[in-house]
Amino acid sequence: MADNLKNKTVLALIWNGVDKFFFQFVALIVGIITARFLSPQDFGYIGALAVFTMLSNILVESGFTSALIRRDGNTDEEYSAIFFVNILIAVVIYLILFFSAPYIALFFRMPELCSLSRFLFLSIIINSFGIVQNIILSKSLSFKVISLADLTSAVVSGIATVLMVLNGVGYWALAWQIFLQNVVRVLFLWLASSWRVSFHPTFGIIKDVFTFSSFMLFASFINTIVKNIYSVIIGRLFNPALLGFYSQANKYQQIPSTVIQSAISGVAYPMLSNLKSDEDRQLMYLRKIVKVTACAIFPIMFGLSALMSSLVSILLTDKWLPAVPYFQMLVPVAIVLPFHSLNLNLILIRGHSKVNFMLETIKNTLTLLSIFIVFVGSQFAFGGWQFELSIEALLISFSVANVISYVCDSMTAQRLASYRVFDQFMDIAPYAFVGALMFLFVMGVEWVNSHFMILDSKIILVAIQMLLGVLFYLAMLKLLGSKVYEDIMDIVKRRRV
Repeated sequence: MADNLKNKTVLALIWNGVDKFFFQFVALIVGIITARFLSPQDFGYIGALAVFTMLSNILVESGFTSALIRRDGNTDEEYSAIFFVNILIAVVIYLILFFSAPYIALFFRMPELCSLSRFLFLSIIINSFGIVQNIILSKSLSFKVISLADLTSAVVSGIATVLMVLNGVGYWALAWQIFLQNVVRVLFLWLASSWRVSFHPTFGIIKDVFTFSSFMLFASFINTIVKNIYSVIIGRLFNPALLGFYSQANKYQQIPSTVIQSAISGVAYPMLSNLKSDEDRQLMYLRKIVKVTACAIFPIMFGLSALMSSLVSILLTDKWLPAVPYFQMLVPVAIVLPFHSLNLNLILIRGHSKVNFMLETIKNTLTLLSIFIVFVGSQFAFGGWQFELSIEALLISFSVANVISYVCDSMTAQRLASYRVFDQFMDIAPYAFVGALMFLFVMGVEWVNSHFMILDSKIILVAIQMLLGVLFYLAMLKLLGSKVYEDIMDIVKRRRV
């Protein structure tokens, strides 16, 4: 049984990793093409509406996903009840947003948002038709189907978006991308899954799971508001172009972090849930997952931070260079996100959904407090020096709040789930140290080239920096005797055989 769980977990990790990597890869390619042809202002319009779409999808899902994955013995009739409730909530929310569209446009002082939002928000209803299918497939670790659905939707919507951009559709192409992505994904899930709706739903399930899911719902809802409050503030106080720069920086910061967090946590939650009767073994598996996460997130984020200016100039053109400092300020947020998620998963699986809500509340309170400090600081002079209200100040404060929040998560995981803070630090620290050395090495390569004028081509220089950075990181892991490195090399050798 242990071997079977291990094999299913490995396959799930592979497919979930493939899903997140290639989905984001396609999104990255499409994003690069669209960014070259569209203006920062065009992306600012979509960025202003993102918070409404995210909040609506959370309300539609209502925390049922985590509750039903954790719950044993779900029936088709119970899944059907969830299905109908999801759709009903989606329709109600869309109608509210439809009639609120003029006020949304007025708030952001962007008249274009009225008609754009009414179309974009249709994706909320479309998405509601696939939530139950996603729950069933996730619970059974059938990530292959989910991966293929995500990849197919990304490719189809991406091709359509590029064609629309090339034909001068403008920011409407970005809205169509989101809409088509949801349509194709839901259709694929229905065609690939054997589950079908029962017209004898058991609505009692709603009451049974809502006690657990309500904390997840409220936590996710508030967390999404706080996470997206920067888009609201920037869109309201500054202008669409600056919001576009921030949106792009935030998107590129989230791509590697979300790939790692979603790929690992998406498998970790159902896998660790299967081990809830053996807490020692559960913790052992979690520590391995934390090490794998650290091994991946630090070199990627440190490497991107070192190369971002050159990459933006090459791929997006120099008009997007103002987004680079924003990206670098958000790197700490990207690094702590996967570990934050893993800690919360462990606490949640141990049955402490209220504590999960409390930790999310602490994180959100810290974020709001940091924003408050920036706003207050900009109103007063201290010793002849006055703090300026700027996007940079907001993002630095956001990063600090996220790091402090992660420390709180770790302390709680120690108290409730026996994952000591010191152990977690020792699981992560070696990879952070090697990642920092790699960052200095990559920057050193650029410094040497700038002083001795070895290469004129920026593209060739970046390629060499990437290659040398990867080789340096792997060599340091081998030198330090990393178990994760040994496992990776063992997998590579098996593939060769």
